[in-house]
Amino acid sequence: MTYCRICSNDRISFSIEPKAIFSYNRHVFNSNFKISKFLKFLINYINRYDPEPSRQRKKDYYELLGVDKKASQAEIKKAYYSLAKKYHPDTNKDPTSKEKFVQIQEAYDMLSDEEKRAQYDQFGASFAEGGPTGAGGFPGFGGFGGFSGSTDFFDLFEGFNRRSRGTGFSTGSDIEVGLNISFMDAIKGTTKTITVESVATCKPCKGTGSKGGKKDTCKTCNGTGVQFIQINSGFHMQTACPECNGKGTKIPVANQCPTCGGHGQIKERRPVSIPIPSGVEDGIALRMPKQGNMPLGNEGVPGDLYVRLHVAPHEIFKRQGLNIHVDTMIPFYTAILGGYIRVPTIDGNVELKVPPGAQPEQQALMKKRGIQQANSNYRGDQIVTFKVTIPKTLTTKQRELIDQFVSISEGTKSK
Repeated sequence: MTYCRICSNDRISFSIEPKAIFSYNRHVFNSNFKISKFLKFLINYINRYDPEPSRQRKKDYYELLGVDKKASQAEIKKAYYSLAKKYHPDTNKDPTSKEKFVQIQEAYDMLSDEEKRAQYDQFGASFAEGGPTGAGGFPGFGGFGGFSGSTDFFDLFEGFNRRSRGTGFSTGSDIEVGLNISFMDAIKGTTKTITVESVATCKPCKGTGSKGGKKDTCKTCNGTGVQFIQINSGFHMQTACPECNGKGTKIPVANQCPTCGGHGQIKERRPVSIPIPSGVEDGIALRMPKQGNMPLGNEGVPGDLYVRLHVAPHEIFKRQGLNIHVDTMIPFYTAILGGYIRVPTIDGNVELKVPPGAQPEQQALMKKRGIQQANSNYRGDQIVTFKVTIPKTLTTKQRELIDQFVSISEGTKSK
């Protein structure tokens, strides 16, 4: 019998089995009873009385991904990509890599979901004991909200138990690749075809991993796909079978598909067409939905493909937002007298008027000669900076004329 800390005067005896057999005092679960408070009590009870705390401590998803608890989603995703690539069973032949890969996937599934992550941060390791589906088991029920005090606890816990088994439906990991494009391709837009290597379903065996369809029942879990871990406090926690990865079956070596080696997946190289919109900037990533890796087990949809653009610098133009900057050389006499010059723009050469008395580094604005904003009528400007050229040598006639100009200028000053 365990003293109930919720109602202060009732006792509850419980033994959480797969079917969740409870005996309880009915008045505890009246209309004023808050199911969330009771579930929090159960979680705290497990954490306090579990004689094997080291087993819970090792369920540290942040440690698995090698990130800080305050890590951003971008940092979590980057760490996951790196580790998933390192430990994927198709590329890492170490016998322990598959289990490590599953743990990494489990950690990412939890921490990439902000709601699950918040509850994991609140309840710690006990929230994660639902197994790699990240959906359930005892405390991994994905939130207390939405349950009223009138909820029948047998139905409630049976619902948790069903969710903990999971459907196996998930999303595969994303892929990120780099693509080098020219300055003008970034400005005007274009379409590029790249070759992407991704994890795909093995076609010869249709993702089963078996060349003849024969599979043996997993002896570790007896075909259930799950294992139950007993805690001395009386609780049983459900987790996916590590031997068969929750499938309940294993493929005999002799019957494994020769193409994929029994994994049901292969790495394939395939062309992907990438439409690049006009006006893209250096460093942005274009998202191509469902062009990433298939999830482990082929039960779900592929992840996404992210194409990070690297824009080459231009020999003439420089970009600042939607504006274009360009330096142009003008002879000293044009700077003095004014006139017209031909200036390069992203649309070709355009005539520009230079005002008399233009100074070195003076700038002129060419309206709407910049970059067109995507999905908008707005267009940036081009800013032209004058670079005044001074001749290094002069003809006799040129020197005479300049001398006359100097004499006139000095005479004007003396008056």
